[in-house]
Amino acid sequence: MPATTSTSWAEIDLTALSYNVGILRRLAAPAELAAVVKADAYGHGAIPIARAAIDAGASRLCVFTVNEAVELRQAGIDADIVCLGPVLKADPPAVAKLNIASVVDSEETAARLSDAACQEDANIRVHLNLDAGMQRYGRPPDEADALADAVRSRPRLTLEAVFTHFPDAGNPDPIDTLDAFRRFQRAADRIGAPLRHAAASAATFNLPETALDFVRTGIALYGMDPAPALGHPQAKQLRPVLSWRTRLLSIRNVRRGDSVSYGGLWTAERDSRIGVIGAGYADGLRRALSPGGELLVAGQRASIRGAICMDSTMIDLTDIPQATVGDIATIIGHDGQDSISAWDLARHLGTIPYEIFTSITARVPRIVLDL
Repeated sequence: MPATTSTSWAEIDLTALSYNVGILRRLAAPAELAAVVKADAYGHGAIPIARAAIDAGASRLCVFTVNEAVELRQAGIDADIVCLGPVLKADPPAVAKLNIASVVDSEETAARLSDAACQEDANIRVHLNLDAGMQRYGRPPDEADALADAVRSRPRLTLEAVFTHFPDAGNPDPIDTLDAFRRFQRAADRIGAPLRHAAASAATFNLPETALDFVRTGIALYGMDPAPALGHPQAKQLRPVLSWRTRLLSIRNVRRGDSVSYGGLWTAERDSRIGVIGAGYADGLRRALSPGGELLVAGQRASIRGAICMDSTMIDLTDIPQATVGDIATIIGHDGQDSISAWDLARHLGTIPYEIFTSITARVPRIVLDL
């Protein structure tokens, strides 16, 4: 058990991460693997995850903001970094100084990056984002040629890649995604950049023809099947990287008819033994899990009773008589023969594992389990 003074903590298993990188690299080959470490590596901790992913064979890292790339560089990570988000007006100097590949979505962005590159006596690698139906970022494929010309006309800019992102790559019927992919490929053929990338986690498993020069894996890197309904056998082999645990801080005997926590959401139907754990919604344990969510204590399921509080949550230990104050309770992870995954919490809440991971707040320390 990791040493910590916190009442709630997340364990980050770098051995599992390395294992997942191996699965994804073999699946994508001959395409390379880019590890997506945006949003603090989906809440896992960007710096240790980035280092471990590169050590395991990832060829590059992907972030969303330039600030995220700066954090990696300041930590001494010299791997290739691609910033997939828009370049803000203040970003070009850092992009030029720190050798960050960046997206250009307008002639104005190209001009700002070129000016910064000239001032820093540097070269900036550019990736053009072509929209495949997300309607979020990226230019329509029929506008890509003019944008590529604008990049090539500017000094110190090198058009390194064109890329896209699919809105529905986990759909069992891939016809719309493949149509968008063909449009992307036609535009990429016209532009003629050295590299192309399109597949994120779901497409890496479900649409191997979209792997191209490298795949950008995010949620799969962290051990979650991006499209469990499709039942891809290799996706089932992924190992979760994050486990979230807390402690029993108090145990109380509650009489039948007594209510528990704010608002009287739950009333004991029998004399009950209620445990109080040191995690609440300020830690990212969503209040919508109460009542009805479950944790693991001594390898057994313990139901959440009453409303989740800011710092604490009450759980039913009536059928776990051996539980004592100080014992560990597992929110996400294995305990004995049972486990609760981020997908389990996501289904209960009507969301996705991405939101579960990134909602675990900074108050919960990430404790790295070394390789």
